[in-house]
Amino acid sequence: MNAATPMVDRGSHVQWTGEDGLTRTVFAVEGMRCAGCARSIERAIGALDGIERVQVNVATARVAVDWRADRTRLGDILRAVGQAGFRPLPLAGEQADQSFRLERRTAIKRIGLAGLGMMQVMMFVYGLYAADPGGIDPQLAQYLRVVSMLVATPVLLYSGAPFFSGAWQNLKRRTLGMDVPVAAAIALAYGASVFNTLRGEGEVYFDSVTMFIFFLLTGRFVEMTVRQRSLSGSEALARSVPATALRVRPGGSTERVHVGALASGDRISIPRGSVVPVDCELLEGEALVDESLVTGEAKPVLRRAGERLLGGSVNVGHPVHALARTDVAGSTIASLVSLLERGRAERPRLASAADRAAARFVFAILLLSAAVAIGWWIVDPSRAFEATLAVLVVTCPCALSLATPAVLAAATSRLTRLGLLVTNGDAIERLARVTTVMIDKTGTLTTGAVRITRTHTFGELTQQRARAIAAALERDSSHPLAAAFGEFAEPGVTATEIREYPGAGVEGCIDGVTWRLGRAEFALAGLRVDDTASAASTLDAVSRDAIVLASPERLEACFVVAEDVRSDAKAAIDRLRSAGLEVVIASGDGRATVSRTAAALGIEEAYGRLTPEQKVELLRERQRNGKRVLMIGDGINDGPVLAAADVSCAMGEGSAVAQAAADLLLLNPSLGAIAAGVATARRALGVMRQNLTWALAYNVCAVPLAALGFVPPWVAAIGMSASSLVVVLNAGRVARSPRARSAHARVLMPLSPEEAAA
Repeated sequence: MNAATPMVDRGSHVQWTGEDGLTRTVFAVEGMRCAGCARSIERAIGALDGIERVQVNVATARVAVDWRADRTRLGDILRAVGQAGFRPLPLAGEQADQSFRLERRTAIKRIGLAGLGMMQVMMFVYGLYAADPGGIDPQLAQYLRVVSMLVATPVLLYSGAPFFSGAWQNLKRRTLGMDVPVAAAIALAYGASVFNTLRGEGEVYFDSVTMFIFFLLTGRFVEMTVRQRSLSGSEALARSVPATALRVRPGGSTERVHVGALASGDRISIPRGSVVPVDCELLEGEALVDESLVTGEAKPVLRRAGERLLGGSVNVGHPVHALARTDVAGSTIASLVSLLERGRAERPRLASAADRAAARFVFAILLLSAAVAIGWWIVDPSRAFEATLAVLVVTCPCALSLATPAVLAAATSRLTRLGLLVTNGDAIERLARVTTVMIDKTGTLTTGAVRITRTHTFGELTQQRARAIAAALERDSSHPLAAAFGEFAEPGVTATEIREYPGAGVEGCIDGVTWRLGRAEFALAGLRVDDTASAASTLDAVSRDAIVLASPERLEACFVVAEDVRSDAKAAIDRLRSAGLEVVIASGDGRATVSRTAAALGIEEAYGRLTPEQKVELLRERQRNGKRVLMIGDGINDGPVLAAADVSCAMGEGSAVAQAAADLLLLNPSLGAIAAGVATARRALGVMRQNLTWALAYNVCAVPLAALGFVPPWVAAIGMSASSLVVVLNAGRVARSPRARSAHARVLMPLSPEEAAA
């Protein structure tokens, strides 16, 4: 990508340097639980010199930092995170794998101990609950209390340790996170139980302590599992970059080198089953490669000599030799990783709002608990402690904090599997609300494989020479038209001072003559008025949509081109329309060509021969009329309109400018993923509403009951944990593929006018 140079190395952090001189890094963080943790990390990093921006995403446990490398080092940033009480980890590699495995094993051990302790304590205290007042021997009752305390203590010290360490870190940083009320409730219940046990009378809550810890840990384990599954797509991309590669020496022997040592022009050997380390060109024969991770294509693709092999694809055929065309930093897979991690690290607006609400809710919980304690102390002091404890437990904001980020993480995972990479944190919310889909034609609705069907020359220029000049001018262009001229390139024809005009054409100097190739009004702009009129009249007789080649003196040639509509485009457009979306073509190609494509796809509204500025104005007009527009494009000229759209999607094979401006990146050329992506985003928004409604309804119902003393602490523990589990499991539905019937009958139902306006 020309906007930034990513560096992805196995076992290290993802980082790259942008054109603005800022260095950017993205890494995972272990131990981040809530918005309070995120704020602590932001403050710790922000206090360093040279830090420009810090973004923390709790749902994906990602941190993105922009800083000035001449004033701060990466080690200083990682050290600041560690000093704040968290552990920074690379996104992939052995260290990251070990961390995930250790986190999972430790969680299972803590849950196991808490579960065993909970069952044993409940057996012991059952005798205290079941016996009539005075119906149990005092010595036996004291024995049951002591045994319950002995069993509950290791559960508190080992299984409950994360809550106390989290609360301590929050208090040290002067923030109120979820762990503060949890730790307060556990400490109060355990402390009061120990006190009553030592004095030999009074209520004990060891069963509530162990039950609270067990259910909280279970909820966090489920949340951790959903989070790790949601990150599998990006980590698979990061892991696909091999650590080493086989470089061919001049004598023909091979040497194994670090992948970072590869440079453009190196000859590399790719054995069967190995990952293609960088973008390269197949030198001879054929290669069968699996590009599923990079493009989403499920079947292996046959590549022939001279064709491009994408970095990150897997050679499933015989060993081949290839010529590196980029280094690892400029490879396709590195660009995808950097784009994906940009989206993973950004904090979505909805999630940020939910975090702020949860943080205020924690403060409200503490105030409410104090009010309940004072009220019951006045009315009935014997019930003050139990009611206060129940309020602390039942109102833990876990469900509220997880309601939004869990859904967004699950939706991101689902979109990744569809071949849609989320590169902007707010893209899912905006995608769910779109009402209009505006699509560029070339490379999106069509295959992008442009063919030159006819060549017309005017004057002394031969057709062969005209095509060779056009090939030289298009040599370094990423526009699909450039590939159509590639086969006509001649070694003796070289262009210099090449300048590309997005949406218009290209200009360059060949043998001292300045040539222009592109749209008629661009190519003929330098001619005299009479010559321009004559040339336009000549073109009308051929085709106004032809690609024009002109010298400073005259119209020299024109090329009539054709391209094929994608085989799945009609079905994808039909699905978008069935979802209640308006579909519009906005293209810079000729009007006649655009009209033919629109007619083939059944699209009623299509605009051709638009400049980048005209595309933006067309989009703005839709927005002024209350429409929310999804723009899909792939060329350099689509950059401005992609940036202006409510939500944008660039094709994975498109230009770096388009990819940098887009909120989504479509790896698979199939447009069917767009319709499925809209369905997933709408489903995610619906599940998010369900989660928030459930969290609100639960607290509205549970808090009064707990405050009035109708809910014992052990019931409060079950209710709080159950509410968190409901939220996480409900969010997990978004990551699963919906059934065919629900996908068409319910998920793709259009938004109501009220929902769209919201």
